[in-house]
Amino acid sequence: MNPAVAHQRHSTTPRASSPSARDHLDDATRPPFYPEARPLDPDQPVKIIIVGAGLAGIITAILLSYKVRNLSYVIYDKNTKLGGTWAENVYPGVRCDVPSHCYQTTFAPNHHWSEYYSRGHEIREYYESIVNKYNVRSHIQFRKEVIRATWIPNLANWEIQVKNMDTGVITTDTAPFFINAQGRLSKPQMPDIPGLMTEYKGPVLHTAVWDVNYDLTGKRVAVIGNGASGQQIVPNILPKVAHLDHYVRSKVWVTPSLQKNTVQAEAGNPGGYQYTKEDIRKFNNDPEEYVAYRRTIEKNLHERFQRTILGSEDNEELREACIKTMSRQLNGSKEWLDRLLPDFAPGCKRLTPAPGYLEALQDEKVTFVQDRIDRVTAKGIVTSDGQERVVDLIIAATGFSNGFVPYFPTVGRNGVDISKDWANGGAVGYPETYFGIMAPDMPNYFFILQAQSNGGGGSIPLQCEISATYIAKVIRKLQLQSYRSITPSREAVEDFNDLCLGYFQDKVVSDTCSSWLKSSGPKPRTLVWWPGSGHHRIMICREPRWEDFDYDRSGDAKKNRYAYFGSGWTERERIGGVEKLTSYLKAEDKVDLELLHEYWNK
Repeated sequence: MNPAVAHQRHSTTPRASSPSARDHLDDATRPPFYPEARPLDPDQPVKIIIVGAGLAGIITAILLSYKVRNLSYVIYDKNTKLGGTWAENVYPGVRCDVPSHCYQTTFAPNHHWSEYYSRGHEIREYYESIVNKYNVRSHIQFRKEVIRATWIPNLANWEIQVKNMDTGVITTDTAPFFINAQGRLSKPQMPDIPGLMTEYKGPVLHTAVWDVNYDLTGKRVAVIGNGASGQQIVPNILPKVAHLDHYVRSKVWVTPSLQKNTVQAEAGNPGGYQYTKEDIRKFNNDPEEYVAYRRTIEKNLHERFQRTILGSEDNEELREACIKTMSRQLNGSKEWLDRLLPDFAPGCKRLTPAPGYLEALQDEKVTFVQDRIDRVTAKGIVTSDGQERVVDLIIAATGFSNGFVPYFPTVGRNGVDISKDWANGGAVGYPETYFGIMAPDMPNYFFILQAQSNGGGGSIPLQCEISATYIAKVIRKLQLQSYRSITPSREAVEDFNDLCLGYFQDKVVSDTCSSWLKSSGPKPRTLVWWPGSGHHRIMICREPRWEDFDYDRSGDAKKNRYAYFGSGWTERERIGGVEKLTSYLKAEDKVDLELLHEYWNK
């Protein structure tokens, strides 16, 4: 469908009846349209505001700076340094359970990873390096928190209110395009326990707000939570503390590794494998060998689709592998295994390898508490059985607030605020996205790593690259074709979300567990995953479905949709030169007929 027709289809303005073919016979009744006397220029100036200097914001900024010409952009981040979750999470033992050579961009490989599974600081250092390499740093404004975003229809701009975290001064910035890369794991969530923040006299630390100067030596410590951060911090602080009370509300599957055929991390060797100087030398000296090595790891991330199906042989095989691993790490103790085995399918919650965690639970210094926490007193924690356990420090390893909804008011057309409407209990009640990248009633608004944006295969950086590339194609269309704004239609959004609801019905994530992968409430919806595999998402998002959008034309385009044709020649011809005018010509052995004449930048 023609974009303008799509716009008219969903417009509330009544259309005049279409003229018949007979009415067109007399062209004299239709006045000619005279376009502006200027060459066709696909590279009109564009400004973008990005929230967040974590992986998503950094990758998006780099790719857009190359894929969208004549671009200016700014990144606002509330932290003092870049890296997002890897800047905030500095607790003992923090590391990634995705192989290092996968947890990086496709375009800027790091040959110098020290371990198969990298520590948090090394991941942040990598992203520091590519920020410098691609000149992103000068575009980042640290200690600047976005507190409100409002679409201004008559200006076709987003008005962004930004608070200086040091001075408290609030300023306003504007841009036609706004990208939310706030991250899903960026706002620490403290448990709602009576007395925790009001009665307790000792320090309370969250794993994402860690005090690196606090000395744990000889302390009696309580750790609340057994998600990824809880599983990492328990074995890493255990040697220092005098005693550790570990409070666990739910059960988790511990897997051999995140994916089959990857290195299994063990207690005492959580990095899995230490790369040697010879390994790194080979990676540096032979790029083809390095790519081949990287592919042998990466392919494993694309071979897990069948195990996501509830009751499938692959999922049962995964269950048995987890049970075998857990039993081995528990030294064959059936009593411990019975206490820890979940009653839901593996994959309902995010799988965690957790090297050293199960072994730590059996240490004589650990008390494993599954009774519900009733309250916190001045000295310690009281459970539902009435027992009080006195501690010097309480550590909350309790994850993050719902990062699938904007953390600040985000107001689009007709006053729609998705930060309210998408929240639990809101008018919609869940993140109603379009392809995990855009939103209804939000013109020129995009997000990275939000609901429905993770294909079931590939790494997080790859998912960011796919989204950023899609966004670039949308922006380039508006640059060229004289549109002020683009918004996914209500019909397209509803169809996509209906499909997601049906798709996940027979998937393991829909089993009976509580997880940040899905919304809460009586009818939880899967949030994190795209409705398909990683390659499925890549193929679907390769070309935008232009018929799915509502458009607002700019300037003379309101009179004639082809106003951007201009005077009939192009900016390329005005500039001239052999390279620009004949860029479609190549040596015969360099011609790829599959891609011939399909490069946007040639």
